[in-house]
Amino acid sequence: MINIFFLLILFSSLLGRIKFPGINIGIHYLLLPAFSFGVISLSLKSIPEVVKKHKVILIFISLMYLWMWLSSLMSQFPTIAITYSMKYSTYYILFFAFLLLTFKNTKTPSLTFYYRCILYLLQIIAVLGFLEVLLPNHWIFKLLKFPSFYPEIGSIMQNPNQFGVIVAIGLCLSLILEKQNKISKIELYVSELIFIISLALSASGNGWLTFMIGMFLLLIYKIISFKKMIYLTSFLFLCIVTVPVSTQRIGLANSKIFPLINVFSENSNLINPNKKTLATIIKTGLSRHEIWQAAINETIKKPLTGIGIGVFPEKIGVKVWGQKGYHAHNIFLNVLAEQGIPGLFLFTNFLVRITLKLKYANSLVTVPIIMFLASQMLDFFTEDYIFTTIEFYFIAAAINSRKDFVMQLKPENSGDFQKVYD
Repeated sequence: MINIFFLLILFSSLLGRIKFPGINIGIHYLLLPAFSFGVISLSLKSIPEVVKKHKVILIFISLMYLWMWLSSLMSQFPTIAITYSMKYSTYYILFFAFLLLTFKNTKTPSLTFYYRCILYLLQIIAVLGFLEVLLPNHWIFKLLKFPSFYPEIGSIMQNPNQFGVIVAIGLCLSLILEKQNKISKIELYVSELIFIISLALSASGNGWLTFMIGMFLLLIYKIISFKKMIYLTSFLFLCIVTVPVSTQRIGLANSKIFPLINVFSENSNLINPNKKTLATIIKTGLSRHEIWQAAINETIKKPLTGIGIGVFPEKIGVKVWGQKGYHAHNIFLNVLAEQGIPGLFLFTNFLVRITLKLKYANSLVTVPIIMFLASQMLDFFTEDYIFTTIEFYFIAAAINSRKDFVMQLKPENSGDFQKVYD
């Protein structure tokens, strides 16, 4: 039954756009905590032991949320801040449920089931990206998707950056699972194909950078060889220079050679029917300086309490980029601007506590967590419930990592991985 609640949590994270009839409240705001309570109710016997074992981490995350609420009450825009505080409080319940779930199920078959479910969810999201290329106005995107960035592909994620990052993580997850004999070679080849093509279609510079970070991490952990890294990187580059939207992103819009799709067809409208001009990754990278400066300025004005959670995208980001919804594009700056120095201190200490746990963690956990954090050095994805739900599962799994727990590996690889745990 607990596995069913886990699947329901993953499914609920997809429903960010659907509202309850008559009220402007997303259905996932109630479903996520409801199914999380389902996990908690089936793990009541484990609660005392989990609380005792992880009391320091639980204290820090509780202080984080307490300060979030206090800073929201002291905000110049309390309605916005309190609304966002209510939204983000669902993560607290979700995190505790995942902490119980990964603590209760430390046996290899149980953990494998959860990781495979996450992988299959990411594959579905990637396949929906292909559907968006062909049918961007399909009813499923109107139902589940936030405003479209087409021809940049975001599937049912909030925007193409989240999509690019999550498929990059999905690719690395599939490589680790195959290395640990948890999925077949066929499943790996399918994952490589759909994730890499989707990553190119997203035209996400952040996604491409996260992919490269993931490749180097897998190389360090001896999950892949240098030859395999070159192969996957080359395949991604080939896909990027084949698709018009990605070719524009890397600054080759006026090339006579690229995109390569023109070699096979004179009509590339299938990929970019609106002929939308996109900013290059260099231009979008430099534009972040403006939003970072805005975050620093707001911190100087209110260094103690910050401006309140959720105020930055609603009131500050709009002044810089002309539209609501733009965060500080750096997770640390965003926390600092919205919750002040105490908020950043508590958040940093929470990350330090997680880092201390990672020395016992499997690469199956360590690599995705590093990629999740690295991707938010240039962005901020807390508002995307799919992204954050999966992220919180990996954080909970890392916290519950045990020195004496080693997943079953292929005999020829067990020696390499044993070094990671010792």
